[in-house]
Amino acid sequence: MKKIAIRSLWTLGLVGLLLGGAALFAKPSARREAPQEPASQQKPTPKPEEQKPAENKTEAQLEDLPEPKQTGVFAAYQERAQELLDQMTPEQKIGQVFLVRCPEDSQLKETQALHPGGLLLFGRDFKGKTADQVRQTIQGYQQTSQTPLFIGADEEGGTVCRVSGNPGLRAERFPSPQQLYQAGGLEAAEADGVEKSRLLLSLGINLNLAPVADVSQNPQDFIYPRTWGQDAESTAQYVATTVQTAQKEGVGAVMKHFPGYGGNADTHTGSARDNRPLSQFEQADLRPFQAGIEAGGQGILVSHNIVECLDPQRPASISPAVYQYLRKEMGFTGVALTDDLAMGAMKEGQEEHPAVQALRAGADFLIVSELPSAASAVGQAIEQGTLSQARVDQAALRVLEWKLALGILE
Repeated sequence: MKKIAIRSLWTLGLVGLLLGGAALFAKPSARREAPQEPASQQKPTPKPEEQKPAENKTEAQLEDLPEPKQTGVFAAYQERAQELLDQMTPEQKIGQVFLVRCPEDSQLKETQALHPGGLLLFGRDFKGKTADQVRQTIQGYQQTSQTPLFIGADEEGGTVCRVSGNPGLRAERFPSPQQLYQAGGLEAAEADGVEKSRLLLSLGINLNLAPVADVSQNPQDFIYPRTWGQDAESTAQYVATTVQTAQKEGVGAVMKHFPGYGGNADTHTGSARDNRPLSQFEQADLRPFQAGIEAGGQGILVSHNIVECLDPQRPASISPAVYQYLRKEMGFTGVALTDDLAMGAMKEGQEEHPAVQALRAGADFLIVSELPSAASAVGQAIEQGTLSQARVDQAALRVLEWKLALGILE
């Protein structure tokens, strides 16, 4: 702040009189003024003795105050994203909120006609292919899409390597997080992240569903082999490093599985219920996610675990309470993804399509294995008034902002 000399009372008095008269004819200031209440709602002016003294800010000090700015991890892209959204049809908006498991060739045309926000590739999509073949296939997906796509994969390292599991794309699988920890800790993780991101981008993959941000030090846990294998503080450092490295290289990073997998069973095959208190989550599981958020993380995947301390009834991926906690308590402003809505945990006792429930709860980007039925269910829910168009627009807007942030869209 500039140091301002104090004017004499005489000068201030004279200037005040001049400005008071000129104010009636002055043009509106460039700064945003507080809206005026209607006369019927205006509060009576306090008596002089009741008025609080004004803050002692000089005219120059007021000029030094920053203009109001948009906030959030995608602040710089909000205006452009809104322009793109406004040009979309309702069907295109619905499509943007889905990250679809890459369909068989026979179903690809039907899927792309529904304008998906992205395609998620699995091991079968890389098996036996050369790098050039993978590139050509992905380029074909992009060329036939009206809106540039997220092309995603799970390339965690270790047991989950969709890309490097093919020796034709990398001589060896990328090491697991625990192998990286043993090999050199955070420096090894950063170097691995750079190589991994550059390989993915060279193939046309712009979204990596990693890192695993779950805290586990128990080899008996289902999630343990995929984790950093250390305590919450060390895992938090790993997550922040991995997220920053990927995003710096131009690849979207997705922290998973919020709010923390713990020692729960595999939700690919059935439901899992976590009865730990919130205090335990706050002391351990949530810390890596918070570190990733503070590092500028743009994507978080929400699990299908039923986390009783937040919502004893619903899986986290379709729980309004979970998304509210993520947004309000943790300050996350990026894209909230669901785990695959076709997993076993989501097939039990669902009377309404999980895609509708997830969107209504607060999810932005829904992973599905089959798009036509999911998109149809969302469209019907909007027509019936059980899901608002505004909620779908909000989700689609965040997806577009993310694409802009990564240079997928311009």
